[in-house]
Amino acid sequence: MTMRVLVLGADGFIGSHLVTALAGSDWASPIACGRRARTVGATDPIARLQFDATDESALHQALQSADAVVNCIAGSTRTIVDGARALVAAAARQPRPPRLVHLSSMAVYGNASGVVTESAPLRAEDAYAKAKIAAEADCQRYSQAVILRPGIVYGPRSRQWTERVARWLSAHRLGDLGAAGDGYCNLVYVADLVAAVALCLRLPGMAGQVFNLAMAQPPTWNEYFVAFARALGAVPVARIGRRRLKIETKLLAPPLKVAEILCRKVGISALRLPEAIPPSLLRLWQQDIRLDVTRAEQLLQLQWTALEDGLRQAARCCDQRAQ
Repeated sequence: MTMRVLVLGADGFIGSHLVTALAGSDWASPIACGRRARTVGATDPIARLQFDATDESALHQALQSADAVVNCIAGSTRTIVDGARALVAAAARQPRPPRLVHLSSMAVYGNASGVVTESAPLRAEDAYAKAKIAAEADCQRYSQAVILRPGIVYGPRSRQWTERVARWLSAHRLGDLGAAGDGYCNLVYVADLVAAVALCLRLPGMAGQVFNLAMAQPPTWNEYFVAFARALGAVPVARIGRRRLKIETKLLAPPLKVAEILCRKVGISALRLPEAIPPSLLRLWQQDIRLDVTRAEQLLQLQWTALEDGLRQAARCCDQRAQ
């Protein structure tokens, strides 16, 4: 029997990968939901809906034709919170409440250090983490919810952790950061995250579960940057000292961000501007945190994509998009 899966945020990085994977399976029929209108060909096998995922009425109607729903919604902190609240309310009203797989984030652990299990305290260190924690709280009140807490999701079409990093590496603005990049980079390849979602949809006994998701032996950020630079051909890999990092993140980042916002407001392309390296990343690159993924490996039987294989695919996609 084919499972009908409503994917919220289907136009985004993770959502688009998930929809493609479900459409290619022999057990699922995806219903892709996005906020933007999209031209659909006559032969497109994917059902597509367009509505605001914070609209409880629209969600309730869409869920009437779904057996399960995956929440891949990104966006503002308000969208994250309001979307989760509306989704849980709409799902709870269904005659047969659907299974819900909610994508949270390792950001809910804040500035924790060491090996972190799913039972670790949640810490709202910033507005994003606060929103993710609030969204989780709503989902945990729904009996059919499964919560996934991925680390750094990378791979083809990842703007944040692949394409942006690739541009910095190619411009030699990033590389070996020394002690400033010795924190653990809890990478998870996008296909591995999609596989975890699929297993949470199909396997029995998943309701109420929470899973950390990241490769079992994560590299440091320095190791990630150096390996990715080599995959991109951005060699020799630059050695970036503390002084240069301070200039990038403290002196250059604020005016570059202001310029980007102004360009967006007046409708001018900001493509020629160097992309700001936000100071918040410095803290992340030094954070000594490792996600414990034992439960995901044992209950979901997940296997992780080797770093060199994931980076090879990511670099190939970056090359194609640059052409």
